[in-house]
Amino acid sequence: MVDFLEKHKKALNILEDIVLVVLFASLILLLFSAILGYSPFYYVEGISMHPTIENGDLIIIDWTRFEDLKVGDIIVFKRPLLDDKVVHRIVDVRNINGERVFITKGDNNQVPDSNYVKSDNYVGKYVGIRIPYAGFIGQALAPPVNYAIIAILVIYLIYLDIYQPKKRAG
Repeated sequence: MVDFLEKHKKALNILEDIVLVVLFASLILLLFSAILGYSPFYYVEGISMHPTIENGDLIIIDWTRFEDLKVGDIIVFKRPLLDDKVVHRIVDVRNINGERVFITKGDNNQVPDSNYVKSDNYVGKYVGIRIPYAGFIGQALAPPVNYAIIAILVIYLIYLDIYQPKKRAG
């Protein structure tokens, strides 16, 4: 085992550096999301958008302005009474009492949603990037588990920064 480690020391150091960069980037993204109170990730629950988006997918959303959305866009919005978020496609844009609203529908649903989506319910627009099944991981790592993982990552980054250079030098 020691011979294997010695022979592949350079490759292992490169792999360690890659893992460090990925962990650091993830930490920055999580902190950025926490500070802004907004995450570009959303975990999909349900089959209403099948086959476009599947149950358990992790999707990426952006900050497209409400005024710039159009029919055909897939958006994430909050349902006011149920306090949850939904991913559906805009099927119509209307002006009700001087306010722009959207009628949405899941691709797998037969009828449109019963409530309009107003600007204050809008969360973000799906950018077309999804990671199958990664949403299940995110759902499993809901608070407080995710906070523990962040703390472990911070400790690991500090460990690598302080201990590993001494180990490599000596």
